[in-house]
Amino acid sequence: MDSTASQTEDIAKLRHMAREFTEGFNTRDVGRIMNFYGDTYVDVNLRNPVQSKEERRTYYSHVMDRGIRVDVQPDEIRVEADWAFVRGRIEVTSGTAELPQRTELRYLEIARKAADGSWQVVWGMDGPVQEYNPHG
Repeated sequence: MDSTASQTEDIAKLRHMAREFTEGFNTRDVGRIMNFYGDTYVDVNLRNPVQSKEERRTYYSHVMDRGIRVDVQPDEIRVEADWAFVRGRIEVTSGTAELPQRTELRYLEIARKAADGSWQVVWGMDGPVQEYNPHG
């Protein structure tokens, strides 16, 4: 397989990962999400950022208990050999169906390609969108 085809396939796998994360999170299926994590994950947003796979599983179980829903949309994926950088948006919805509250986050994840060709997210961070107008 040439490098262009390989890169196209890798990008498709990383987009699939985002869709699976959205579906797994919204159906409260922690196992579905954890398929995309390695033995260690660094969540830059946490005070103690380095988590084992089991700690990450517990973290997601706790976050899912809040009753929020997410929609993960990768905007840019860059693949460099066995590393990928994924930048995108996460829409977080809380509240009720009658009165939903939405927050838009931006995220960056770093994934590493495993020997079997799958991708595992190893680092990540997210945060709220900040308005900036250089002329205002």
